[in-house]
Amino acid sequence: MNISLRQRMRGLPAGFRLLMLSDALSGLAMGAGYVSISWWVVTMGGARDMAWFSALTALVMLIALPLTAPLGDRFPKNRVIAVGILLAMLSGLALAAMAWCGFYRLSWVVASESMAMFAWAIVLPSMLSIAAELVPASRLTDALSLQKSSQSAGNLIGPVVGGSLMAFMPAWLALGAYAVLLAIAAAGALRIQVPPRDLASLRTEGFLNQVRSGLRVRWRIPLERSWALWGLLVMTAYFPMVITLLPIKLHQLGLPAIWLGACEAAASGGLLVGSLWLTHRLLRHCSRPRARAFAMWGLAAVFLVVALTDHPYLMLAMFAIEGALLSVTMLVGQTHRTLAVPEAYRARVSAINVLVAKLGGMLGPALAGILLASWSLDAVYLFFALFHLLTVPPMLRLPGVNRFLSLSHDEAKDWYLRQHPEAFEPVSPVAGKLKHPI
Repeated sequence: MNISLRQRMRGLPAGFRLLMLSDALSGLAMGAGYVSISWWVVTMGGARDMAWFSALTALVMLIALPLTAPLGDRFPKNRVIAVGILLAMLSGLALAAMAWCGFYRLSWVVASESMAMFAWAIVLPSMLSIAAELVPASRLTDALSLQKSSQSAGNLIGPVVGGSLMAFMPAWLALGAYAVLLAIAAAGALRIQVPPRDLASLRTEGFLNQVRSGLRVRWRIPLERSWALWGLLVMTAYFPMVITLLPIKLHQLGLPAIWLGACEAAASGGLLVGSLWLTHRLLRHCSRPRARAFAMWGLAAVFLVVALTDHPYLMLAMFAIEGALLSVTMLVGQTHRTLAVPEAYRARVSAINVLVAKLGGMLGPALAGILLASWSLDAVYLFFALFHLLTVPPMLRLPGVNRFLSLSHDEAKDWYLRQHPEAFEPVSPVAGKLKHPI
């Protein structure tokens, strides 16, 4: 694994290494923050508050994403990321102040966390697409793998930090540590050097036109439209199992907060192994479509085990496997989907992927909250595990997906533009440049 890591790092620019550092710090902060906030809500408000908290904060990001997506195409992405992280830091400080004063009201907690959701809506599209500006297309697979690894490394440590602080320290200290980590991550993001772009010409396009263009690109490309619609069902099934129901289940089992941190750390450790080793090993022995199918069926099996067991160590092992398999499904498709979109559209189009995930992150917890009112926790967990299993065959049979994933990286670059130029019809002079063959 170390030799492979050195080979993939060789020749990458210094700016990308700073991006990896910033991603690791962001992942550390997000992991610690998720465990701290979720456990505080479950402890203070119970299962009902956790379901409402998950659904309402996801709704905020759902609304914010299409509105903030063009920012990464209009301004330097490193500055966009830094400003967003600083805004999330203010949310962490507000939550820490509430815990310090012993004040808990779900509406106030949701309002404070909504600020963080708005902030991450600003950050994520740029974070997902900035690597394509820093490295050439031939190195994008290595870059995305290393970026995912750095995020996973932060997420591996963050939940343990958050869980440990919540288990042994006052809640305000854990939430305050989350805010401090975000401040350090913002400083790291500002130091990333991105190549200059003709941002002045991009800004001549109306902001609302840029919002519409990102949505239009996804809708007019049949593969992406199908991917988004079926992906929404996958996310609706997935998020309750890892975000909403997991802390409730661990709390009902009488386990301390450190167990939630351990499960999150296990998943992040699996992501790290998957991005550094498993994905590359699979792709040496089978095609991208087969690797994706293996990972998706494996994920379905993992969640069935999680739903049916109350053994914490078995759950821990399952979340480690889940992280490894999830990295395969993400890396196999993300590289091609990023390359297939012209550079001037990447931030806003990446935001649509996050938008779909967050819509699932709103619908899934809301449905979980409704079911928990009349079903047992085990029954609800099993329902979502079976729901997730049923989404696998349609995702594997998306029209044209196997042909698309079988393209080389050079063939995938701007592939959507060549195959579906109508999706990139100009709404301003800068978009008109994209109509010419590349």
